[in-house]
Amino acid sequence: MHLLNRQHGRAALAAAAAGALALSAAACSGGDDGDEDGLTEDGKIQLTVSLFGTFGYTEAGLEAEYEAAHDNIDVVIEGDGVNWDAEFRPTLETALETGSGAGDVVGIEEQGVVQLFSDSSHWYDLKDYSDRASDYVDWKWELGQSPDGTQVGFGTDVGGMGMCYRKDLFEAAGLPTDREELAAAWSTWDGFKALAQQYVDADTGVAFLDGPTQLQNMLLGQLAGNGDGEMYVDADGNLTLDSAAAQGSINTILELNEIGAIGNFVSWSEEWIAAQAEGGFAVMPCPGWMPSGVIEPNSGPDNAGKWDMAAAPGIGGNWGGSWLAVPAQSAHPEEAAELAAWLSAPEQQVKVFEAVGNFPSSPEAQADPKVADSTNAYFSDAPTGQILAASVQNFPPLTYSYYHPPVKGAVETVLNGVVDGTFAPEDAFDEIQSAAEEAIQLAGGGL
Repeated sequence: MHLLNRQHGRAALAAAAAGALALSAAACSGGDDGDEDGLTEDGKIQLTVSLFGTFGYTEAGLEAEYEAAHDNIDVVIEGDGVNWDAEFRPTLETALETGSGAGDVVGIEEQGVVQLFSDSSHWYDLKDYSDRASDYVDWKWELGQSPDGTQVGFGTDVGGMGMCYRKDLFEAAGLPTDREELAAAWSTWDGFKALAQQYVDADTGVAFLDGPTQLQNMLLGQLAGNGDGEMYVDADGNLTLDSAAAQGSINTILELNEIGAIGNFVSWSEEWIAAQAEGGFAVMPCPGWMPSGVIEPNSGPDNAGKWDMAAAPGIGGNWGGSWLAVPAQSAHPEEAAELAAWLSAPEQQVKVFEAVGNFPSSPEAQADPKVADSTNAYFSDAPTGQILAASVQNFPPLTYSYYHPPVKGAVETVLNGVVDGTFAPEDAFDEIQSAAEEAIQLAGGGL
């Protein structure tokens, strides 16, 4: 969504929220085939797992596997492909506030955990699963807690970072195509900018980078994680747009845009999806869930082997990852918690990785040879397990403020506007400041 100017921002955001509720009602329905007691016609307990994006449970056959081991349970998985920000999150927030309409198990994206887990009364207490803490690094387990210490979420995947690129387009521009050579050339962000300039100078007629927001989001997390942790908003709801991470990530986008290296493809738009199949851009950031979960299905079989993955610029990084939680409103919270625990166990994390490439958050699962030694045939047999694991080792957690999601949306709207000409580059930071202030006010906060 674009905010064409600030005075229309409030109406546009309100319309988007209303549209999201209509679009994704099914994603948090709680199961239309069961009765009010959460039972099917034949008396089985129906557990609805409401998700967004690609969690991989259907692809890994986990629904059928769980039902085969629990003959009194009917698992319904819904919401695959639903957009988190625009569709899933607004509907889930409404369901939690009203106490009705949420699934028995729901997926929560990394940037929403602080906000959505802030009220423990919305969630079933997972205190009986304290032994699961050993399955995770400390930060992944702790981000599944509400502020009062109640455990309300099980971690699923993490977003270890790589950089995906089109070998054919790099070759056309005279750039290296070998992943190790590229990783060395862009090991620093200055190196990445230099390669971008070489690509632009080759004048292939095809954009170097997909758009501004994927790279900016990746770099924001990397700079914050390797710095003081500050991004857009502090724990008290105060804007911190002067943080090193915000300033550095935004300025990098402005520099790349100035040399003509950024394509005008808004992330998750129809144009962005089509460009992956049509060779509309040459490179894009790739968290662990991106290659098999997004690029491969969008690009299609004809582009197999044209894509590759190299280590990302900079030092480490994590973008994304999710949790499973059980809303307190579930008619069968104990059974739902058991299902959520099973779906997020290390063994199932490995199966999901094999099915769709979501990178496990469990160190045990990461060390499994099926993960550690894995390659991706679609991406020219890139050693994705090694690349992604290396990027998340010893990387500190990012703690997202309650107001991070709306401010993130405001920042990305302005950056997309700079690329498409709506905003002048020299006005970018002023526009971001105003849009961020309005986003916090619309989200119920004040400055």
